[in-house]
Amino acid sequence: MQNEKTIVNLRFKSNLPTEKVCVISENRKQLLKNTEGLISLFCYTNEETKIIGGTYIFKNIQLAHQYLGQFLTEGLGLKYGIIPVTLKIEIGCLKDEIRGDNAE
Repeated sequence: MQNEKTIVNLRFKSNLPTEKVCVISENRKQLLKNTEGLISLFCYTNEETKIIGGTYIFKNIQLAHQYLGQFLTEGLGLKYGIIPVTLKIEIGCLKDEIRGDNAE
């Protein structure tokens, strides 16, 4: 279990406009690319619910926990204007992958 790829889904509402949150993410792109153990990150927004989030895939659960610890302790929540009661974090080990016929 410790060496299985790990998925993290982090979602929240922000007191900042969505466009500003996207600019912050864009400015952090290079830093995120160099995050230890990060395989990929999908950022998303939902205009209807005002939810902003990211789905991360890490090499293992330890590296996922390491990133989340830094996210929570380095004040990134403040930078993103996260409304604390809306922050939801889900973590799980990947067990299977199904790709569509048109997936690259």
